[in-house]
Amino acid sequence: MIKSYVKLLTQRLGINTHKILFEIFERNAQKVLEIKYSSIDAATKKLLQAENERFHYGDAIITEKASEYVLTSFTIDRIAFIRENALLKNNDIIADLGDSNGIFLRSCQKDGVSVNISDPAVKSLHGRGMETVMADIEFLPFKDNSIHTIFLFETLEHVPNPITLLDEISRVCSDTLIVSIPFVEKTKIHPYNYDPTRPIYQHHIFEFNRDDFLTIITHTPFILKSEKVATVLDGRLSLFDRLVFFFWDHIVEHDTFCGCFKKFYLCKLIKSSKINKGKVMETTQKNKKAIE
Repeated sequence: MIKSYVKLLTQRLGINTHKILFEIFERNAQKVLEIKYSSIDAATKKLLQAENERFHYGDAIITEKASEYVLTSFTIDRIAFIRENALLKNNDIIADLGDSNGIFLRSCQKDGVSVNISDPAVKSLHGRGMETVMADIEFLPFKDNSIHTIFLFETLEHVPNPITLLDEISRVCSDTLIVSIPFVEKTKIHPYNYDPTRPIYQHHIFEFNRDDFLTIITHTPFILKSEKVATVLDGRLSLFDRLVFFFWDHIVEHDTFCGCFKKFYLCKLIKSSKINKGKVMETTQKNKKAIE
């Protein structure tokens, strides 16, 4: 009801809210990126400079600068998290499930396998010289315990059976799974085919909040080892931006701004045999306090 009144008022006043909102979106995303970019090393800068985020997904062209800024910003966060948490040895094999551009495998400077169900994404990855497999990730074409470390970035929310997927990953993964999902306050389940203009595999199904995600993990052989929240949109540039973010947060939607998630949740999971189970709850509680 409030959203309808606000929309009607701005229309009567002749205010182009779409233009104003996306200008705020772009400058805040750019500022967050600039802060992150100023602190990264030369190797990461080289990776980013070689990447064209407009073609990030392989099967869709990104037209908004704000989205490019967000993607690059979140890429920096994921590369940093990988380097902090993926303890790889010379012969360890890695795989990126749902990979679209190969940048995370390249950041490890090791042999790796990109997996995607999208034909355009697979062709794009092949064009970049990546070893690529086209597959439904709920049925991975790998032998048991054949992959040391697996990345699952912004993919879990797209699958209809998240526990089945995590069990399948645990079959082929011998050590570490690094995951990212949208950061949401409340778990959300989307209706089937809510956007008929996009392929089904691009739709979100489950968006888990942290507590529900960790509850899901208890049904799998994985245990939480470390976690972090990555921010890509922060509306604190000016008093005006703060006010807009505040009203959007309380009137439109809490977790997103102009359709973009403001934060993402990153975590490292390891096979339960790799950790003392008696310390699991203690570690989880400490991690929760650290990210709040």
